[in-house]
Amino acid sequence: MIRKRILSLLVCAALLCGVLAGCSTSSGSTAASSSSASASESIPSSTVTADTGKVGPLDAGENSLFSLSDPDDAFAPCLGWGPGVSGCSLKSVIAAASLLKWADGCNMSIQPVSDIKDAYTQWFDSLSADDQQSFADAWPLIKADAETLLTDKDSMTDRIEDAGLDAKELPGCSEENWKALADVIDVLVPASSEY
Repeated sequence: MIRKRILSLLVCAALLCGVLAGCSTSSGSTAASSSSASASESIPSSTVTADTGKVGPLDAGENSLFSLSDPDDAFAPCLGWGPGVSGCSLKSVIAAASLLKWADGCNMSIQPVSDIKDAYTQWFDSLSADDQQSFADAWPLIKADAETLLTDKDSMTDRIEDAGLDAKELPGCSEENWKALADVIDVLVPASSEY
């Protein structure tokens, strides 16, 4: 009797498994078709495949590692002073160091000139007339100090220390990156009233 019960339980279990298997097959195909539909929706219609046969220009778009960052912080030390202002020799070193750091951080030498012009112009156009003139007056000093930091940093040791900068971290920029930025500013900065 126990054997018959066990046997009948096994038969019922087998039938139940068969019924469930039949149900899961039809619902499984529905699930499979819905998962393949959702998978096809999540996959973009076009994909980009890397072409390792040749190297093209680097992407300098907004989300790129090589994009231009906001210039406001970099240019902040360039404002509010000019030639003849107390401490201008220290302020110009600080401003030069800031622009050198920004130029190197943005890899200016690989940026399209139009992008550098746009970043500079947007920053400059957002300034008050006084700040625009202040920058124009200070630019020759800043540029001269940046170039000296690149070529003869030892001659500026005292000014670097007095400005509170770390000489070991300066110039922190390649000549190519600085030249790419300075060339754009030279063309776009208005004439200084001091020179």
